[in-house]
Amino acid sequence: MANLRSGGVNRRPSPQLPAFCRSRRQITTTVRVSSLQQLLWLLWLVLALQLSTILLLLAGPVPAPRRPQAGAPLATTGAAGATVHSPSQL
Repeated sequence: MANLRSGGVNRRPSPQLPAFCRSRRQITTTVRVSSLQQLLWLLWLVLALQLSTILLLLAGPVPAPRRPQAGAPLATTGAAGATVHSPSQL
């Protein structure tokens, strides 16, 4: 019966907002130009990584190197396209 008011009407107490909602402080944030430049560099880096990933996917799979057939001389192609023979063929 502690909640009875004048007139005998039983009313609930009104809900109260949390303290962070009741505060009237103005919130300000300071952003430095250097932090914006770092964010821009980070975005460029992410863009470059995504572009390189897309290019790798578009390039397709790399074919496996050919194995020499049985009885064929062992010769491979070097980095410049020159044929490199095994020591027994020299």
